Amino acid sequence: MENKKYLTMKERICFTLGAFGRSGIYTIMSMFALVFFQNGAGLSLKQSTTIILCGRIFDALNDPIMGMIVDKTKSKWGKMRPYLLFAPVPIAVCTVLLFTAPFEDGSSAAFIWALFTYIIWGVAFTVQDVPFWGLSSVITPLESERTSFISTARLGSTFGGILPALLVPILYQSNLGYKTGFFVSAVLFAVLGCALSILIFFVSKERVPKADHTPTFRETVTVVGKDKLLIIVILASLLGSTMVTANQCADYIGNYLIIQNYTDFSGIFDSLGNILPNVDAKAAYDFWIPRGTVVTTLTVAIGVGMVPAMAIFPMLRKKFSLKQIYIGSAVFGLVVHALCYVVFAHDVSNINIYILWVFLFLMGLPLGIYNVITYALIADAVDYLEWKTGERHEGVCFSFQTFLSKVNAGIATAVFGQILDRSDFRAVDKSLVDIEGRQIFFQQSPETQKMLLALVTIVPAVGFLLTIIPMFFNDYTGKTKEKAQAELEAARTAKISNE
Repeated sequence: MENKKYLTMKERICFTLGAFGRSGIYTIMSMFALVFFQNGAGLSLKQSTTIILCGRIFDALNDPIMGMIVDKTKSKWGKMRPYLLFAPVPIAVCTVLLFTAPFEDGSSAAFIWALFTYIIWGVAFTVQDVPFWGLSSVITPLESERTSFISTARLGSTFGGILPALLVPILYQSNLGYKTGFFVSAVLFAVLGCALSILIFFVSKERVPKADHTPTFRETVTVVGKDKLLIIVILASLLGSTMVTANQCADYIGNYLIIQNYTDFSGIFDSLGNILPNVDAKAAYDFWIPRGTVVTTLTVAIGVGMVPAMAIFPMLRKKFSLKQIYIGSAVFGLVVHALCYVVFAHDVSNINIYILWVFLFLMGLPLGIYNVITYALIADAVDYLEWKTGERHEGVCFSFQTFLSKVNAGIATAVFGQILDRSDFRAVDKSLVDIEGRQIFFQQSPETQKMLLALVTIVPAVGFLLTIIPMFFNDYTGKTKEKAQAELEAARTAKISNE
């Protein structure tokens, strides 16, 4: 069976393009929702993080329920593919609504609108997200094909995430301002994501045989509760949520740890803190990198680190178990983040951007592995469940992956915002713009800068430490896994032969 190949090149290409398009939509939400809520809708940091946390709590129920719905779906297209056809347009609409601020800045109506659009965006995205990644477990019965398929798709997803990181800061830091800049960005990525993500429906096939019995919701919950590997993956991911803080909060690193340190604030504010007339923020910024692209360089540095890590994952997989790769990557991430804090903490007002780029690249390496390995582990959890119980629940198992990716970003952002809110951080005042209409940022104190540095180094390091603990209990590896895979493949071959 290992000699037979199932996946077509068209499936690989279209799935990767779909992952690229969807990632643009997901990244603009996960990376910039907090920034937009504060600076576009005029909400406070506490209100903004409350919205994000409430939305993620809602997803705790939303994603697994969607997984159960997928597992119970019967159609001529299979149980995953129907959602890949009908979900993209609602996702595009909800993305545009999320980055629209139709009410007065900071008003109750603005808060309710932001909360409502954030939640319905999550619902719309989940309807496609669960079956999209769940398809990877049924598109081929071979683990070897599945590993390379997921790795390629995650590469596409990473490049798709880099694109909004490149473009969005340039747009909102231009004279378009926050509201228009984010709205234009949302429209661009909504259309692109919708067009590309629908492709996979037309070329894919579901090849792993369907279960003879469609379980009830109660049966599904009972069976999944017996999936030890899935529980381990969930716990590891939740405990490690803050690993992605630096990636989620690059906007704050760029504006207050880099841009601030190269800005002459005496050319913007007088000694009493009042803004001077006819300020040119561009002239006050003295560095060769344009102000609007600083955040871009930081997120690209992380993304550049993620790409080779994901590219070499299939090669690592040939030499090491998923458990070994996961723990090794977490240890590496812990050391790099902690070392970054040690290097820069002594003088946060003089952070060398070149050295920072190197650290961000190194931070991206374990995140790149994490970006792929969680999907591989959950695909293993599907097989583990089938091996132990005879039941396959791709929809439910992969719903936890989609839930985890969103809740991780939500927890990381919420922790970041709640801690920062307890400092003397000065949020943007949208009325402060220069003669060209560009936003003027307040100068943060050295204490706040040091807090920001800790939030994107020490807090992620703690996440890397915690995520290791549950993974030590993963015993679906080595000879145990080899035995399980052999038995499963033999059973699938026999079932296909009898059909």
